[in-house]
Amino acid sequence: MRVTVRPLLATALACTLAACSMPDTTMENGAIKLYGDVVTLHVDGAPQADIASDGGFVIDGKAVAITPAERDLLAQYNRSVRAVRETGMAMGTAGIETAAKAIAAKASSTPGKADEAAKTGASKMQDLTRDICKDTAAIKVAQDQLAAQLAAFKPYAGIVGNDDAADCAKGLKG
Repeated sequence: MRVTVRPLLATALACTLAACSMPDTTMENGAIKLYGDVVTLHVDGAPQADIASDGGFVIDGKAVAITPAERDLLAQYNRSVRAVRETGMAMGTAGIETAAKAIAAKASSTPGKADEAAKTGASKMQDLTRDICKDTAAIKVAQDQLAAQLAAFKPYAGIVGNDDAADCAKGLKG
């Protein structure tokens, strides 16, 4: 059975590593991309906007003058996007670990442990999903505050929609 498990794990690892290079998070009203520590915002009809980890804000290659309070909000937006990405990566890892444990348990003399591994994995995924919902809500809060304070940010203020965080939380209950 070991010969079967190794290719499966290698395939799962390859998929996880491939996902690392896919920076897009497409929302209903635009796209948020993460390259390293820089968040890039894309909205139809508006130039690309970049938010650095320190809160620096650039639109169409030109730095935007911002206040210290706006810089703090932009940095929070950036941190929240990175948190969603990190939690998504943790979900991928947890899924691979759960699958590997279930496969190993099925192949062993204690196949009942496969169900136990699946239940543990599902619980961890639920917790990680809850974290993504919280981080999505934090992005929305920062986005709304930025739209109210920083005119240059307004074209990007609808990327995370009003229902995105609420729909995420509803999915946890259902």
